[in-house]
Parts: sequence; C-alpha cells; structure tokens
Amino acid sequence: MAIVFTDLEALVIIAIVLIVVYIVGTYWKHRTLTRYAHWFEENLSKKGKVKFASHGHAGLRIKYEGKDRAEMREMDFALTLGARENLIYYPYSIFTRDFDRLSCWALLSRPIRSNLKIMRRTNRKTIEEAENTPRLSAVGLDELEQLGYIMYATDREYARELASKASIATRLKNSKNVELIEFDRLSSRLHLVGKLSKESLPELVNFMFVLGNSA
Repeated sequence: MAIVFTDLEALVIIAIVLIVVYIVGTYWKHRTLTRYAHWFEENLSKKGKVKFASHGHAGLRIKYEGKDRAEMREMDFALTLGARENLIYYPYSIFTRDFDRLSCWALLSRPIRSNLKIMRRTNRKTIEEAENTPRLSAVGLDELEQLGYIMYATDREYARELASKASIATRLKNSKNVELIEFDRLSSRLHLVGKLSKESLPELVNFMFVLGNSA
C-alpha cells in the first residue's frame, strides 16, 4: 500500500532533511577546518610565525612568515570547502566536479626571471587567459603534456630549467591534485591552486616550498 503525504507533511519532512543536512554539514566542515589548522600549527610553527583568520564554516585563511628570509618572505593559504551544509550542493557537485580547494601564495625572497603558468588542459578559461596575455607563449614540454598539463612562459628557457630543477613533471605525475601553478615576475609572487584533502595538504604545501626555493 502506497504511503501518501499531505502537502504539510511533505513540507515538514523536507524541512527536517534540510535542517539535518545543515547541522551535519556545518559540523563536518568545522571539524575538518580545525584539523587542517592543527596541521599548519604543528608543521609550520617551528619554521616561522603562523596566524589564522576564520571565515566561519566556509573556509580558513593562514598567514605564514618564515624565520629564514633566504627561503620564503611570506606565504598565504586559503582553504575553501564545498557547501556541504546545503542540500543542493550534493547533486551540484556531481555535475560540476566541485572539490575542496587550497590556494597558496608566496612572496619570494629573490626576483623571478619569467612569468610562468602551468595548468590543466581541461581548464579552458585559464588557457584562454594565458593565450591572450602579451609575450606569454606555450612551452612544449612532453612530460607535462602527457600528464594533461600545459605550460606558458615569457622565457621558455627559464621555464624548462625550472621544470627540471623542481622536478615538476614527476611531482604532478605522483600527485594529480595540482590545478594551477603561476609565477609573476613583477611581484616575485608564486601562486598554486590544488584539490584539498587530508592527504593532499602536506603534499601541496611541500610543493610550494620546492617551487619557491627552485625559482
């Protein structure tokens, strides 16, 4: 026998589901961000000063100032989690392939010789921006292209040297979490965007240090 709900009963059920999803999703995000914050405190506080700025359950910002000025002047991290407190997020994330995101910025202690971008071939928007940037041209590097990445730079020779020195292709092959690597020559700034997870966080942060010290 089929169960029939009145309009009021259906609305009550929907409201209960929305409330449960909001509470559980918010709690999960708070626990996750707390765990990430502990990781930064445990692993970076010995190297320098670590400051936190919470954005509620939406994300977390971390500012790091290294003691060794020869290594990094300063680094900023932005951790953004998907809206798991919203029921619509779940079907939305399936179609958009949404993921938790880690964005990192580092102000390097020495000048950079070239503007440089490495991104996934599937990111058409970022590729179009690179193609429309003056003096920025594609650098043919088979190792990266076989992994689904493409590199652009104003100085191709420097880009190849950096890729080799930092073992970028090897790291990308073992990781699969990096979405974008960008060097800005004028500001001496490094930017990295990657998929955030408990496993990828140490890997991405370590990659930032490797890239910064190799530039």
